[in-house]
Amino acid sequence: MSKQIIPRPAVLISQLHTMIAGLEKYAELYSPVSPSKEELQTCVNNLVAALQNQVQTAGVAEKATKDLYAVRDQAVDLLRRTRDALYAYFGKNDPRLVEFGLDTRKARRSSNNSGSESSAAGNG
Repeated sequence: MSKQIIPRPAVLISQLHTMIAGLEKYAELYSPVSPSKEELQTCVNNLVAALQNQVQTAGVAEKATKDLYAVRDQAVDLLRRTRDALYAYFGKNDPRLVEFGLDTRKARRSSNNSGSESSAAGNG
């Protein structure tokens, strides 16, 4: 282990284990009052538990996200099918569609009126 302490949890756990191993090796020569080997081991245990909890929580969050997307996709499909059924039943021009939150298409002008006017003007 170098002098540099790296705050990433996996590296920290490794550094703490190395430090504990060194304290055990030189227990007769060096026995610190504080921080003790027991404090370091407690810290390792707490860090491992917190890391496992974070990984577990991330897994739960990922599952919750997948569940949300599945339900969302089901809702979108259901809404599309309902919209399509309403358009099929009422037609796309019926003003009652607005009550369902749908847009209506304006009725097209008949091409006979505009076509006959232009052809009549051209012929006359």
